[in-house]
Amino acid sequence: MDKIMLRLTVVDDYPPVASEGVWAERQPDGLYRIANLPFYSQDACYEDDVEVQVEADGLKWFRRVGRSSGNSTLRLVFFDAGRARTPEVLARINALGCSWEGMSKAFLAVNVPASVSLDSVLEYLQECFEQDWLDYESGLLRQ
Repeated sequence: MDKIMLRLTVVDDYPPVASEGVWAERQPDGLYRIANLPFYSQDACYEDDVEVQVEADGLKWFRRVGRSSGNSTLRLVFFDAGRARTPEVLARINALGCSWEGMSKAFLAVNVPASVSLDSVLEYLQECFEQDWLDYESGLLRQ
């Protein structure tokens, strides 16, 4: 596995970093398949095959998506009032056909495969949001 770096646009101190790294596996055609969920990027999703540019420092930087996986990325933030409901939300996300990775107990990235209805996932998250214990935002949406 190789680490691929993604540049981020910071606006009003968000995201809290100017770049993030994701793991990727080199494909026979020279592209790199992203092997984990980006937490902040709006340029690529899990399982996308991407082109990279190797810089003078040896780091591999994302250039563009060569082949889209069709996946979408969402981010979840659990407020204090919703932390006890995290297992319930993750079980529902899994039941809808999505996967997730956690940066912390309060901040998670969700992969919505191309085969899963993005609308059904967003409807569920909106219900949670309206109860004022969770917030969500989109990374890269493709549906």
